[in-house]
Amino acid sequence: MAKNDDAFSLLMQTIGEQIFSRESDPTGVVGMLLTETLRFRDKLKNEAGIVLTVEDTRSALEALDGFMAGKPLPNTLSSEQQTLAQLWIDRLTTFKS
Repeated sequence: MAKNDDAFSLLMQTIGEQIFSRESDPTGVVGMLLTETLRFRDKLKNEAGIVLTVEDTRSALEALDGFMAGKPLPNTLSSEQQTLAQLWIDRLTTFKS
């Protein structure tokens, strides 16, 4: 795993497990979020030349945490951050089905 992948993995595990502490098995959810994040990051870089940063991921996770608490997504997110947060929300809806 590359250095950036390690940073994303650590971030997702640290914050993701806090967000999903109510789940019986948060590791499955965190793994799905990590996979989706890496796919999104690679697609964004390959197709648009945009680098998704750890800070972008952190902001998207904070937005997801708020969403899970019943708050709307903040309007201060960048396009990439909002897209990532919405991707997670969509996947979580599918994951819980």
